[in-house]
Amino acid sequence: MITDNGERNQVTIGRGNKIIGDSVVTFRQGDSNQVIIGANGKFNNLKIDIRGNNNIVTISDKVKFSGQLLIVGNGLRIEIGERTTAIGCYVLARDRSVTIGSECMISRGIEIRATDVHKVYDIDSGERLNTATQDVIVGNHIWIAANVTISKNVQIADGCIIAAGSFVNKSVQTPNIMLAGTPAKIIREGVRWER
Repeated sequence: MITDNGERNQVTIGRGNKIIGDSVVTFRQGDSNQVIIGANGKFNNLKIDIRGNNNIVTISDKVKFSGQLLIVGNGLRIEIGERTTAIGCYVLARDRSVTIGSECMISRGIEIRATDVHKVYDIDSGERLNTATQDVIVGNHIWIAANVTISKNVQIADGCIIAAGSFVNKSVQTPNIMLAGTPAKIIREGVRWER
């Protein structure tokens, strides 16, 4: 189902997708937004919600996803790479964009946020203290276990594992490491994982 309260918004859905449950694309306000869903995916209770102009949601081929993709703003992107799977994932692109790579395995209760929704200011200068300055990028072949939060400005190298219940608030440049904790820290290097 598509709800559109703007103009020149476009949804393109590839062949062979299985879309079940209460899946919906909503353009709450704004113009010239695009949702592009590749082929041969499976989507259960997928909610895509866009509020703004010139935004793009791209879901590649053979993705299995349930959860919510939310864009609030203008000129932002959410991208999900081929063969990534997610169960009950919430992705918010508000101040910056979000990219999730190919062949990722994302468990339930995951939040990936390219913003601090509530603004914090310095009393004397009036300067905002919690600005998102970089896109959130989750690399290829990342395993995110249950109940993980990935915060603004975070970029995670390929092949990493994020343990259940972790809060990731700093970027990880080294591939194939395991992170755990709140805030998440490197607990092991030189790891690889399989489904």
